[in-house]
Amino acid sequence: MKIRPQHAIAAFSLMVFALLTTGTALAEPVKATLYHNPGCMCCEQYASYLDDKGYNVEILNTNDMAALNDKHGVKPGLASCHTMLIGDYVVVGHVPEAAIAKLLREKPDIRGIALPGMPAGSPGMGGQKTSPFVVRTLSGDVYATY
Repeated sequence: MKIRPQHAIAAFSLMVFALLTTGTALAEPVKATLYHNPGCMCCEQYASYLDDKGYNVEILNTNDMAALNDKHGVKPGLASCHTMLIGDYVVVGHVPEAAIAKLLREKPDIRGIALPGMPAGSPGMGGQKTSPFVVRTLSGDVYATY
């Protein structure tokens, strides 16, 4: 079967149109600002993990994480080594990207999510995962488990 050039051009044009109208081509990376204590390397590894997933993470140093968390409604029991602002949400700790994508896609009426502490094996952290990661809302409810 011989393919005519005009058919190939039409098929290509339809594919480009489909990609552009479904939002899967030329999408802007999601911008985020990650605040952390200067010198914390796991935070930079976490930002790199998100960059590899298509996010655009700006890293800013702060010497007062407690004040930053208080300003954004993060209770001490939900805190971690870094706090990130992304879209209209606060994301605290080494939250798996799948939970962030779910948050941005579903747009729940919450302030944000957290993976408290610095669990081994979580994105950006070394070590082996020893138990499921329980991601919580900033009010403490379970949001997702990974």
